[in-house]
Amino acid sequence: MIRALLFDLDETLHDRSGSLPYFLRDQHQRFREVAHVPIDDYITTFLALDQEGRVWKDVVYTEMIRRFQLSLSVEVLLHDYVTRYPIFARSFPGVDAFFAQLPPELPIGLLSNGRTTFQRAVCDAIGLSPSFTQIGISEQEGVRKPDSAFFLRLTDRLGVRPDEVLYVGDNYDHDILPARALGMQAIWKRTGDVPLTDTQFSDWCQLPAPLQDLIRKENLP
Repeated sequence: MIRALLFDLDETLHDRSGSLPYFLRDQHQRFREVAHVPIDDYITTFLALDQEGRVWKDVVYTEMIRRFQLSLSVEVLLHDYVTRYPIFARSFPGVDAFFAQLPPELPIGLLSNGRTTFQRAVCDAIGLSPSFTQIGISEQEGVRKPDSAFFLRLTDRLGVRPDEVLYVGDNYDHDILPARALGMQAIWKRTGDVPLTDTQFSDWCQLPAPLQDLIRKENLP
C-alpha cells in the first residue's frame, strides 16, 4: 500500500528545459557586454555547457566568458542566474492540478540534487514548497542521488518504509533504478511522445494509474 509520495524536482515537476531559455534571453538583453553575441548562440552554448543542469553555473559561465570574450566576471553572471532565474521557473502543465487533488494527509517528499538556496527558491517560485512534508537537497544533506542513503533519509523523515513509497523522477539511472532497488514503486517522467503505462508518462495531464489512484475520489470527474 502506498503511504507516501516522493518526487524529483528538475524535469519532473519543474520544467527547467522550458524555463531556462526565457531566463537566458532576458539575461542577454539586460547585459550590454553580451550584445555582440547572437542571442541564439548565447542560449544554445549555455544549454550545451549546462548538460541539463549537471554542471554548476560557475563552470558554465567561465567557459562562456572565455568563448565569447565577455568583459564580465563569473561572479556577476552567477549572481544574476541565482537571483533571477527563479522568476522564470515554471512547473509542467498539470502539476498544480495534480497536487491540488492529493489527500491533505498524504506525506509528500522532495529529493533533489543541487544547491540548497537555489533549489528552494525554484520550489517557492513554482508554488510547490507548501505541498512538501519533507524537502531534501543534496548540498544541505551532504549526499547525492543515486546514493541510496539519500532516498532512505527522506523515507525515514516521512515515517514510512521504502516499499510504501511511490517515487516519480525523470532520470532513469539516478531516480528510477535506485528507487526500485530499495523496493519503491517508481514512475519514470519522460520527455517526448512516449506510451502511457503504469511505469512511465510524459504529460502531467495524462497520469498513469498509480498516480490517478492517489487523487481524492471526490475531485475526479
